[in-house]
Amino acid sequence: MITFFLFHSSPGDSKGIRSSPTLEVDGCNSNSDSTGSALDYPHLYRPSRNPSMCISISTSKIIPSLPEDVLFMIFQHLSLQDVLSIRRVCRSFKDITHSRGLWVLILRKEVWDRDIPTPRFNLDHLSSAQIEKQVAISLHLHLNWTSKSPKVIRRRHVTVATPRARITSLHFITLGECSCLLSFSLKSRVEPRTVTIECWDLSSLRCKARRTVQWFGGYAVNSDPEMSFKLQGLIMQKVADFHSVEILAFDPSASSADLALIPLITLNTAAKSILSFSGTTVIFRTPNDELKILDIIRPFYEIKLEDRQPFVPPNQPDSFEAVLDNEYAIILRPKTLALYSLGTFRRGSHPPSASLSPSQVHEFQWRIDSCVMQRQISPSAPYLSNDSKPSTLNILIRYSSLFPWPVNLLHHYTLYPNDSYISSATNKHSSTTTGFAITSNNLPYKFPPVLSQTIVSPVRLFAITDMALGPYGTAVWFDSHTDYHGEVGQRLAGLMLDREETGSNNITAADQVSTMPSMVFGAHEKDDWNRLAIDEGEGCIAVGSTTGEIIIEDYAERQ
Repeated sequence: MITFFLFHSSPGDSKGIRSSPTLEVDGCNSNSDSTGSALDYPHLYRPSRNPSMCISISTSKIIPSLPEDVLFMIFQHLSLQDVLSIRRVCRSFKDITHSRGLWVLILRKEVWDRDIPTPRFNLDHLSSAQIEKQVAISLHLHLNWTSKSPKVIRRRHVTVATPRARITSLHFITLGECSCLLSFSLKSRVEPRTVTIECWDLSSLRCKARRTVQWFGGYAVNSDPEMSFKLQGLIMQKVADFHSVEILAFDPSASSADLALIPLITLNTAAKSILSFSGTTVIFRTPNDELKILDIIRPFYEIKLEDRQPFVPPNQPDSFEAVLDNEYAIILRPKTLALYSLGTFRRGSHPPSASLSPSQVHEFQWRIDSCVMQRQISPSAPYLSNDSKPSTLNILIRYSSLFPWPVNLLHHYTLYPNDSYISSATNKHSSTTTGFAITSNNLPYKFPPVLSQTIVSPVRLFAITDMALGPYGTAVWFDSHTDYHGEVGQRLAGLMLDREETGSNNITAADQVSTMPSMVFGAHEKDDWNRLAIDEGEGCIAVGSTTGEIIIEDYAERQ
């Protein structure tokens, strides 16, 4: 005999929480399994039993006689709360709710379909229990991450090898199965100026690789995780002259950290600074301040990018962000956002003596002080088949002002994909791609970008600011909005960016509606925080300082 306990919220219930039915089978131990209890999923509401709402139905010959595959199909339609409840009914239900196929479906429905980031893992190699653990970690993290004041589960500190060096950039990367933090620190008060590159294992904070070089005028970290090299590389210019660019890679067989970063390729390229590195594609500035693009597979084939950037005074910030794709490049400069078609460049048919003109250019109303641009992806993207359609681009901008400090607002622009765009990769079996070229009638994105949000973010005179965007839509930044008295103090704040296609291309300064940060991660009584990095899947934020200290904050509970 099976007893069904039906619960509901009465009109006078102050909590007003709708509850799913739970089942109890006579003769079965409902407490036989504690895995996946409410303690593991605190966001789920589990009602207490109310005997007055119990209805007894004699169904001893119905459910036990159903085939296991039929029960599995029924369980697929249950919520996560119901699955955790029903596994406590009897042993057969418990076995079904531990099946791997069911937890893959729960992962998709409860996590990926809700755009909740997950840690990096190989789904094909995970067991049912491991997938369930990843679901619990992701839901815990999402609940904490999106709260008004996210709780730091663990805070750790590392100090770079060079004393009192200034952190110049931080990057979360993956080396094999290992999550790492890459740090660059600059020692500039003594000659010769040097940059130290260090790679930190996030599980132990052990330095896996270290290399010190003379300051060379610029570097870039490969932003493509699917690059052709077996390991992630760095690209940089030597200080000796303008005609040597070096790519470094990580050697896992090195006997010490000081020997782990090795030269992979040296390019004889006249470069003043390296601006972007993705896969095998590099964008750099020449000694004549021209923008050029090259593919390191064909290092002698360099194409000049026509730059329609208005004049920027030498004493003003010259920001640069780029998103590189096999078919196009999107470049953000202090006044413009430009889209370049790379079809002729990839095929090697573009004349080296001719400049590559942009297919589309948008000029911003004001000059940009600082910015960051990031593709927005779905958490399931790494585990599903590749889609040739472009991803939405999030752009976070802080404009300059007429005064020696930037404006007290952050502007979130969104560049939406063009649904009618036909990629050359769409017809992989065709012998020609002429009909799929990027033209004014076949653009991968809708221009101009849409102003989606403006965010209140005050900055004091000469205060340090920085910002970071995650691929799942989290924006974090430093500003001066603190409760500390005096002329010092920094706040680390954040916001989950709007995902829906809203906003207007015609919003003026008078029409802008400001949004307050939805998360405040912390505050600091000094003004020495200067660099940010974010890893949404792992729930980590790294903060660098002008003193060489790095703070790593973990917001995910891991058992």
